[in-house]
Amino acid sequence: MTAQCPKTLVLRLWPELTWTHVGGGERRPQHRPMHEADAWLLRHLWPELAPLTLGAGALAVASFVNFRTGAQLKQAIESAEEGRSSAARSLLLFGLGALAGCVRTISFDSTSERLRASMAVEVFAARLLEEPQVSSDASGASQNKASVASMESDVALCADFILKLQNLVRYASSIVGGTVTMFRASWKLSAAVWPLLVTGALHGARAGAKRSAKSAEALAATREEASAFAEERLQHLDLVRWFCRAEEEAQQFGKLCDASVAIASRSARVRGASHLVLDWAAKSVLLGLASLGSQLVARGELTAGELTSYFFHASFLGLGLYGLVGLMPEVAVGRAAARRLESVVAAGRRKEAADSPSLSKPPAPLPLSFEDVHFRYSEAEVLSGFSLQLAAGETCALVGLSGCGKTSALRLLLRDFETSSGKITLGGQLLQMLDLAHVRTLISVFPVAPQTPALLGTSVASAIAFGASGEASKEQIEAASKAASAHDFVKCRPQGYETPVGRGGELMSGGERQRLALARALIREAPILLLDEPTSGLDAATASALAQAVLSPRPSRPTTLIATHSLALIRSCETVAVVSGGRVVQRGSFSELITDSSGHLAQIMRSGELEET
Repeated sequence: MTAQCPKTLVLRLWPELTWTHVGGGERRPQHRPMHEADAWLLRHLWPELAPLTLGAGALAVASFVNFRTGAQLKQAIESAEEGRSSAARSLLLFGLGALAGCVRTISFDSTSERLRASMAVEVFAARLLEEPQVSSDASGASQNKASVASMESDVALCADFILKLQNLVRYASSIVGGTVTMFRASWKLSAAVWPLLVTGALHGARAGAKRSAKSAEALAATREEASAFAEERLQHLDLVRWFCRAEEEAQQFGKLCDASVAIASRSARVRGASHLVLDWAAKSVLLGLASLGSQLVARGELTAGELTSYFFHASFLGLGLYGLVGLMPEVAVGRAAARRLESVVAAGRRKEAADSPSLSKPPAPLPLSFEDVHFRYSEAEVLSGFSLQLAAGETCALVGLSGCGKTSALRLLLRDFETSSGKITLGGQLLQMLDLAHVRTLISVFPVAPQTPALLGTSVASAIAFGASGEASKEQIEAASKAASAHDFVKCRPQGYETPVGRGGELMSGGERQRLALARALIREAPILLLDEPTSGLDAATASALAQAVLSPRPSRPTTLIATHSLALIRSCETVAVVSGGRVVQRGSFSELITDSSGHLAQIMRSGELEET
């Protein structure tokens, strides 16, 4: 039940990386040089050098046997008197080729799957480190990120790159070996056909790769949009059913899929036309070779066996060229996928900067301060001159009408976003100058959004321990659960703390998820505690008990900032900060502020915004 932060996970995955803080919401690079994607692929291929070498050696042996097959056929036709000994040697050679093919298949296929797993883990770890980006939505919702399905698709394309490479080697060896054996069999026939075939095939492969790379980028973008749309609707299936939107949403998804079909169809038409030209040209050349070869046989310049051997080796050249033309677009698609994945990994990297110190062994609790903070989403200013100071160990309730900026202030403390101007200090240190990961180890948080928290873990115990800074003992888990008023309902379950919570906590009720998520925040025992509507969905008695457990005076009580509409929590806090117009307009104890009938808190009370729970 060990909880690890994403940075720890990534450092385990690629320990050679260093880290840095980059101020502001960092956007994922949209275009990165292709050579960086190639270097990223090679870094994953390097540990597989031994099996790749074995597979390449087996491929060379199999190719040698293939090239010798023509000679064996020629010998079988022209040296029938050798009989069984010749057939035995041929069968032995063919057996060696078959064994090499078996070794090649095992080596390359196994390496491909290991490569898929290696890349998937690294990209997943990088995705965990992605920071939210300011959206044009005034609610502050993060921009849509690439879907899991899209990531899996790109990883699969890159893993298949191994198989493409082995085919590339095989086709190249077929071209080289076929060329050599063709010229040995008949230089006249080879000189007549080789330049035409090779020049046309290479030109076609280059053009096809360029077109396919562009089509792959466009197709990936449209598929990602369709996948993200489908994931969002399925995630909120109840809304779709309640508002009878199933047919409309299905039609919209169909339009997004049609866009993908249109791009794929255009690409298919180009490939189909290329196949038509290449296939017709290849068969025309074959017909010409047959006519010229028959004349050479008639004049005695070639024997029937030599002509058979020539055509057999010419087929290797043809198959190699044909495969190369078809393979290059697939390689281009794989490299484009590698570029997308490499950009995700690059966006997750951070280096520890010299001007990003950590607070060494910080006391619990810590003072925090907002000084004239301004913050805006793309279209709207949310905080305008927001100032608030909390002493170490102080409990403060942020109160205000919905949308006044309470949650945004909490997210600025978490460094999800950066301020437009103003200063935020933590323990006397400027927040922006502190190491990002270290800042988050100092803060424990109850979900800032959405209001219904998700639970990550297989059981109640692991879901609570997810918030711990290290190994969480059974006693710590139960203590946090009791503080969050969750212990009683957990113990009533037959499996107790081993009760499954389901995916995201779907097996728990809303109130149970609320209390377990609060226990997850409390087990961290961080110097700062941020709570966003922690009692929504709880009854009045539970909310009051929770307020008493979390906010009652005690030596190790963290500095606590609560965004809430609950009167039980507001009354239990030492101070209340009323937010209006993006700034604190009233500050004091609840009993002081409520006596001012013309004050903002009294007005909010009269509006009915505050609730007893």
